[in-house]
Amino acid sequence: MNKRLVPTWAGITRGRRLVRRGGLPTRAAALLVAAALPVAAALLVAAAPLVVPAAASGAPAAARPSGGGSAVVVLGERGVVRIARDRFAPPPASVAGPRPARLPRLAGPTGSPAVVVARAATASAPRAAAPAPRPAAPARPRARGKSKAERALRAALASALRGGHIDLARYRRYLGIWTRARATARALKRRGIAGKELSAVLRSVERLALAGRLIPSRLPLVFLELEVNERFWRSSRVPAARAWVEPQGSELLFAYFPGEGIRFHPLGTFKRANLLHAACVKALSEPCQRERLARLLDEAGDVASQRSRYFRAWEYMFRFGGGNPPWISGMAQATALQAYARAAKLLGRPDYLRIAARALGAFATRAPLGVVARGPLGGTHYLQYSFAPRLFIFNAFTQAVIGLHDFAQLAGDTRAARFAATALGELRAEIPHSDIGDWSLYSWQGRPSTPAYHELLRELVASACARGLGEVFCTYADRFRRYQTEPPRIDLLQPPGEPETQDQPPVVEVGRTVAIRFRLSKLSAVEFTVTRGNRTLLRRLTTRSRGTWTFHWRPRTPGSYTLVIAAKELRTGRGLRARRSLQVEAAAPEQNTAGTAP
Repeated sequence: MNKRLVPTWAGITRGRRLVRRGGLPTRAAALLVAAALPVAAALLVAAAPLVVPAAASGAPAAARPSGGGSAVVVLGERGVVRIARDRFAPPPASVAGPRPARLPRLAGPTGSPAVVVARAATASAPRAAAPAPRPAAPARPRARGKSKAERALRAALASALRGGHIDLARYRRYLGIWTRARATARALKRRGIAGKELSAVLRSVERLALAGRLIPSRLPLVFLELEVNERFWRSSRVPAARAWVEPQGSELLFAYFPGEGIRFHPLGTFKRANLLHAACVKALSEPCQRERLARLLDEAGDVASQRSRYFRAWEYMFRFGGGNPPWISGMAQATALQAYARAAKLLGRPDYLRIAARALGAFATRAPLGVVARGPLGGTHYLQYSFAPRLFIFNAFTQAVIGLHDFAQLAGDTRAARFAATALGELRAEIPHSDIGDWSLYSWQGRPSTPAYHELLRELVASACARGLGEVFCTYADRFRRYQTEPPRIDLLQPPGEPETQDQPPVVEVGRTVAIRFRLSKLSAVEFTVTRGNRTLLRRLTTRSRGTWTFHWRPRTPGSYTLVIAAKELRTGRGLRARRSLQVEAAAPEQNTAGTAP
């Protein structure tokens, strides 16, 4: 791993904090960032992503969401952290999307989709094919003095032990992690954010146990997250929101979500796997690290959960955008398929194809258990968030279809090919609706993409074009690139009621309001100035989106005036500019009347 130590924590987090410029203390800044996320995600259209690593701040890095590397917080054995630069860690802005807004309530047989998922997953938890002799289960603890949540957690562990899913050593290890985390949370209770974050992770484990969702296949991930949080919050400061965290000796990527603690991030982990693979098959400056790739995929296979009797999945174990854990992402599942298929060919590991094939069922199962939903145009749509069947995210859907297509091609899997073909027609029909004339939308009828997500969508539709999935992808890949490189265009329109005059300046009447109409090609900061000689008489600065607009001006004295409309586009961060000017002659009313009489 190409690592570079950074002297201070603040040095690496300053570029990633929304409010760091004012020099706020670390924890106060993190509180403000956490409070600002829901509002800023809806309001910031032209700004950079909320969470950008130090080396990814600015437009050039934001335009490369699939590479470039990011800062990673490496968590040592005793909770000691250091900051390293990892070329194979994807920029957080490319994998941690904006928080979904105003999601509809999901209907289910019991009124709670989480219960449906829990029952299906609990009923389908696999048992070992030939379990070893079962060790004697520990005596059932007395109920006195123990909370309902603790009793539920101990019962879930004891049930896994009796069923042969874990051995006695693992049972004791999980129980020890739980006990240490509770003790650390009590000790940190007065330390502000650290205690709250660890307590939030503990509560999420308790909720899983109380709901009967702490099934044996989820135990490795649940207690890995709990152990990472206990070690981190015991001795570390608060990182930037969405910062990557990596336990030393592990290749799995975790991310910090304010209010939810440090959580395993499947999409970030499998994007790292694809970047490691690219270093081995492409002419890159980074060396091929096959051992890291194999270790990452082996670890990821250990934390996959048996979500139903039909498929395994890499689950998210925290609340996000109104969705309760455990939930899954179609984009993450498809990226996992892609990573395992590529590594199977590179490393000669056919077992990776079997691991990936067991995850295909998510694309045959309707949400919220799987990721299948009816798309906005009536076809099959693969969801980014299994808990949000009415949130159709363009980049996630595109990557899901590409991942299925790649797995089908590399593994010769007819089932994956069928799933890709089923959704391809819907994707081809949806992509034109992502275009708003000067930029892309993040989701169906949603808000415009950030610069990073616009580039991500452009890269994905270009990839679909390169794979021959349809001409529509080639068309919009070119169009989205043009939106990033073309300066704004200003077209002056004929004033209402006035004849068009191209060769001579129009004559307007002193004291009468004149409407200067113009058409703007993209969202820009627009400045309107009126000058006479070397004197500026009027200056207005405003923000205008793509469309037709009007400035009003009233000349007070006769003479020759210069009207200038200047625009600076706001989406790409490159400051592309345009300028148009117009000469206008203002005449006194009687002179104007005499000049136009028959």
